[in-house]
Amino acid sequence: MPLRAALRKMGPRAKIAKPLLRGVVFDLDGTLTVQNLDFKVMHERCGVPAGQDLLQAVAGMNGADRHRAEEIIEEMEAEGRRTLQLATGVIELGKFLQWWSLPTAIVTRNTQETVQSLHDQLWCPHSLPKFWPAVGREFVPPKPHPAALDIAFGKAAGVSTVLVDPEGQHRQGQSTMGADFVVDSLAELPRILWQQFRIEGPCVVKKLPPIPANAACHAAAQGDVSALTAMDFKDLAASDETGNTPLIWAADSGNLGAVELLLSAGVDDTAKGFLGNSALSRACRRGDESILRLLLARSTKVIDLPNDKLQTPLHFAAFYQHLRVVQLLLDVGASTTAVDCKGRTPAEACDAETAVGSGREIQGMILQARRAGQILPTQRRA
Repeated sequence: MPLRAALRKMGPRAKIAKPLLRGVVFDLDGTLTVQNLDFKVMHERCGVPAGQDLLQAVAGMNGADRHRAEEIIEEMEAEGRRTLQLATGVIELGKFLQWWSLPTAIVTRNTQETVQSLHDQLWCPHSLPKFWPAVGREFVPPKPHPAALDIAFGKAAGVSTVLVDPEGQHRQGQSTMGADFVVDSLAELPRILWQQFRIEGPCVVKKLPPIPANAACHAAAQGDVSALTAMDFKDLAASDETGNTPLIWAADSGNLGAVELLLSAGVDDTAKGFLGNSALSRACRRGDESILRLLLARSTKVIDLPNDKLQTPLHFAAFYQHLRVVQLLLDVGASTTAVDCKGRTPAEACDAETAVGSGREIQGMILQARRAGQILPTQRRA
């Protein structure tokens, strides 16, 4: 078949099949964690020239020299474990991969003890599953040996590779080693994975909009403060069959008086309802600044609470282009790096097609807050 006829048969909307994403393998130092080991000092103290591979050089030493060098490495790595810190965007990436039930693994030149410290101190406290397998240098010859995964080995095996280059040094003259993607941080990776790969996971069934299913929820949705006043606290706090509480219905319907009454009664403002949305999420979706202020005055605990699709309140405010609501959320420290199930940060919720007018301004506001060194959710104090 002639090429022109073949293209016409395919049609203008024909898509190239994306490769299936089966899992993600990570390095540790400088990828999942901030680089906190001074390898120049480590080389000097071990008596190994900077151009040589440290672990190979130490393995080739004899007797007392090898023992001394191994003690130096262990001392510096122990200090590294005490100051271990996750890199930007790592928890958000972890939540994204967990949502899609994608396996994760680690291959590192570091030790199993350091991997265990990562799990215990920084990873599992966020309800994330351990990396498995987690292969340290005890199990295989350390990188750059081909048995230990790196970019060159990944390319040879036909695996897509990503180089994390926070300082831009590899893009400013040094080789990217043939990596398929080069990113400033892992915060960029969820969107790349969503756009470049086919991801199979939870089937999200579109549901019809709910309607209030008990008396308190109906009164809250209608803004009937008198009816709510006459009800017991048990009724004011209970969710209906849709999962929504009266507070969520009041926020979703824009009924300020009902929200005020329910908050003064002491109902739970952190409750999740239909599709996992909180009252704060519904207020942000509506762009209701007055209700948002009331909820934020009560607590900021749910400022980054995601729904069932990992969408945060800031995602909603940005997507629906509520500029003043976006600013309020940024003012109280809402995360600009949280990603939804499609790998989008709040700034990307206003995509290139819709980001016009206030949408473009909102994108700029969120990106400016991110560049300003906003405190990430994983670093924020309770």
